[in-house]
Amino acid sequence: MSVGKDALITHAANGTEVARSGVSAFSGGCILAVTGSAAESGVLIWARSTENPAAGVKPASWTLSITATDAKTYKQRWSRPLVAESPKPVGCVDPEKATVTKNEQWLAYGQWVVNLADGTSRALGDGIVPRAVGNTVLVFDGVCANCLNGMKSVPVTDPASGRTLFSFPDMFGPLSDVPGDFATSSDGSTLFIARRVSGHPLGYALQSRSLATGAVNWEKRGTSYTGLVSQRVKLAEAAGVVAMPDLAAADETGRKPDEPQRTLGLAMADGKQLWSLPGVDACAANGAGIEVKVNGQLAVLDPRTGHQIAYTPDRSDCGTSIGEYAYYRHEGAVIRILPSSP
Repeated sequence: MSVGKDALITHAANGTEVARSGVSAFSGGCILAVTGSAAESGVLIWARSTENPAAGVKPASWTLSITATDAKTYKQRWSRPLVAESPKPVGCVDPEKATVTKNEQWLAYGQWVVNLADGTSRALGDGIVPRAVGNTVLVFDGVCANCLNGMKSVPVTDPASGRTLFSFPDMFGPLSDVPGDFATSSDGSTLFIARRVSGHPLGYALQSRSLATGAVNWEKRGTSYTGLVSQRVKLAEAAGVVAMPDLAAADETGRKPDEPQRTLGLAMADGKQLWSLPGVDACAANGAGIEVKVNGQLAVLDPRTGHQIAYTPDRSDCGTSIGEYAYYRHEGAVIRILPSSP
């Protein structure tokens, strides 16, 4: 799906236009997510703020609604209010922070967990923020879990009931609010994360964890000098590889290392290191390649070996990853950045 000056356009995987709609139909709204693997079954999830004018003694109010629109016909499937008749203006806040569970059944947005079957929602309360992780929802308060706000653990919950499944009792740093420092398997069962585990000295761990129990499948630990410079963890799942940031480790004197931070290619199954490259930041991945930012350019690496198989000097930033594609917000362009999966 792409957004132009005058229209929203739905494309098939080969780029063929499937349908379009005038942008006026989405006035006052923002796109939160697009679900469905094909244009024929796709659904556009968006939020919209509406002002309700004053009517005599009844003062003006504002409504924030969430709507599901068919991506092929652009007909509305359902629409539900998240905030009804607020005395203060409510806007479409931080749409880029909206997240969807891997099974595409639940949306986490603002302080709400939304059932994508019918738009019914559950508000968690002011300052409480949900985030979809696999097929679960992580819940935290404030900007950074366990940094300044006193949280002793970060709960991972069942999106339907809100029941806590397990929690991270030893959490440091931004699992909860930075999009790119973890990745989950396509079935939602496994979390891959680069995370701080101590503050004195600054310790880190690269982990594979079960999202059913929270148990650690494997991990690599070390001491960091700089902390997380790269925030990106990407899966080349068909190749069985996860690209994770190594952290610039200090020696015993605390001296800063001479070379830039490295990105590691690890086997998803057991954490075995397959390759390591300095000065490389992973942007996106699929079974055929891992796209990285390096030397002010974009390159594609073989997932198993780390060898370069393509590069372009025409781009120098990652854009926003959308599966095999990248979205460049300032141009409104959606560009395929990796070779097709085999």
